[in-house]
Amino acid sequence: MSKKRKVVLSDDDSDYADVSTSRKKPRKAPSRKKAPAKSKAKTHETSDASAYEDEQDLESTEPGNARPHAVALHNLSNPESPREALLKWYDGVHTARGMPWRKPFQQSWNAEEKAQRAYEVWVSEIMLQQTQVATVIPYYNKWMERFPTIRDLAGSDIDTVNGLWKGLGYYSRAARLLSGAQKAVDELGGRLPDNAQDMESKVPGIGRYSAGAICSIAYNQCVPVLDGNVHRLLSRVLALHAPPKAKQTLDVLWAGASAFVKDAERPGDVNQALIELGSTVCKVRDPACGSCPLRPWCVAHEHQGKEDEVDAPSSAGHAVPDIEELCTLCGPLRAGASVTAYPMKVEKKKAREELDVVNVIEWRTSPAASTGGRWFLLVRRPEGGLLAGLHEFPTAPNVPVTSSTPTSARIAIADSLLTALLVSPPPPAAPARPSAAPSDTQAARRSNSRTSSGSPGSPLRVAKIVPAGDVLHVFSHIRKTYRVQWVVLEGGPTDGPPPLPSKAKEKAKGKPRVAAKQTAAAGASRGSPASQATTQWVREDAVADANIGTGVMKIWRQVRALWEADDDAHSHSDE
Repeated sequence: MSKKRKVVLSDDDSDYADVSTSRKKPRKAPSRKKAPAKSKAKTHETSDASAYEDEQDLESTEPGNARPHAVALHNLSNPESPREALLKWYDGVHTARGMPWRKPFQQSWNAEEKAQRAYEVWVSEIMLQQTQVATVIPYYNKWMERFPTIRDLAGSDIDTVNGLWKGLGYYSRAARLLSGAQKAVDELGGRLPDNAQDMESKVPGIGRYSAGAICSIAYNQCVPVLDGNVHRLLSRVLALHAPPKAKQTLDVLWAGASAFVKDAERPGDVNQALIELGSTVCKVRDPACGSCPLRPWCVAHEHQGKEDEVDAPSSAGHAVPDIEELCTLCGPLRAGASVTAYPMKVEKKKAREELDVVNVIEWRTSPAASTGGRWFLLVRRPEGGLLAGLHEFPTAPNVPVTSSTPTSARIAIADSLLTALLVSPPPPAAPARPSAAPSDTQAARRSNSRTSSGSPGSPLRVAKIVPAGDVLHVFSHIRKTYRVQWVVLEGGPTDGPPPLPSKAKEKAKGKPRVAAKQTAAAGASRGSPASQATTQWVREDAVADANIGTGVMKIWRQVRALWEADDDAHSHSDE
């Protein structure tokens, strides 16, 4: 059974930074009380389901003294035998999970066929970042049907791409695929580069891991990969118990990955085998060591349970070294520690708390309008950052985090948004009047509802503002609370919803975000005019099909449940 898919968290697609593989003599290990050193990397990537966060819930680092060992223990000096065993295992399992992007490399391929394979592998690798294989397969198949070549993708627009990506999460990945395809077509002859160095430097969104995976698989180039699975696997094979994201640690692991593919006849299969082994056998919890082809060379497995043999030489030939040869990178670990003690665990960083006030703004042709007469306002997010290019309900972001927001404050936020978004906004909604002891929802309904029929042609006005509760949505670095309110407009034009500015603008500094001015995204000219709209009215039955993220879909469902209950209450009161 495959692991549960990770919750879609953020736009940050990686846990393992791209760092130089230059070999330097290890220096004194960082203090255990300090956070691991952060690498400076242009791109952050990982692949398949094993991100480092998955490992944080395991046992904490076992106390004890570091086993004295030579730094050479962490070098894969004779990779031929383990590589042969790895490939033999992979040949028997590579089709087991039915991945449509896995195809054996053919020496007979011409340059165009290799470039096509590079495109296919690129799409699969980007989709697999932070996402399980089983989840990716149907998305990959739909993508390749819609965009069979890199030129087909380059001719598309961000709304079409986001629509196809909908539900897969981490939408910045889709934007990077589009911009990368457009650059390849415009500047690189319609092909991805045939070597990892050029691919990493010339194609936006491709870092060292992706470049290695694509070029080894599609072009048979002997370049390594290091994703979450390979990081964990090599940490155990090399018994490397060091801060997992520190540059020195990553240098050692990249060197180990490089040794596996050096002078290999099938580097793409070697890399895929390492990833597959880490994903399916050398798992975070309950690794299946008994079926691992690398068990004879795994130092962590060899040391497991040998508490009384601290000074014994290992089967790999590493006796207790002289002091100048000692490894100073590894941290303390009890002798005989289990395989799952590797890699070193780090304290999980607490996600910051944020509160947004979300306004589901509805315009009705009449108070009793059917589905065809109900319209909802959506605004487009900026082209960069969290949930880039997706649509959302008008939002006031990052308001002070409180257990509740006063009615007057919520009304003020709604008025501010309406003023910023509409050409002719309605008069400000009436503030809530004190009453005996109504609930917040009852007060909002009572104070913001008016007796006028709200028929088309009458002045546009706010019919009611109703609190719709909180929706929690967790990203990797943000614990976001959406405080939702349903804002109903009635009256106004007779020929459709209230008009919007040709381009949504921020009305004044310090106003809540309502719609970002569209940036000059790569290839924007390829998109249709409709795809570039920053603010739009959408019919009720089309909201769920719009390019909205998972959190916005939660909000939509919650508000629908609210108004269905509200409609039921009105129907009973009329009886």
